[in-house]
Amino acid sequence: MAQETTPAAVAQAATEQAAGNLSGLILLGTFGSDTKPRALVRTSGGDVVELKVGDRIGKSPIIAIETGRLAFAQNGATKWLAQPVTN
Repeated sequence: MAQETTPAAVAQAATEQAAGNLSGLILLGTFGSDTKPRALVRTSGGDVVELKVGDRIGKSPIIAIETGRLAFAQNGATKWLAQPVTN
């Protein structure tokens, strides 16, 4: 049977603001196995894409995906993108 109202604790948790700048690239989540990790990323244009190691964000290759974060190479350096956390 479906609930007609959402419990207050659930509604509050679902609407918490994430910390940090959300106007750029955002890691929504990571999933998959240790041998085939995947990541969901929201681009600055608002598109949601699924990525794997070897894919690219723009010209930057994805070099690692771990729980809650992914690494990409940019201008000879490794940059890490982590999931935003709620306050």
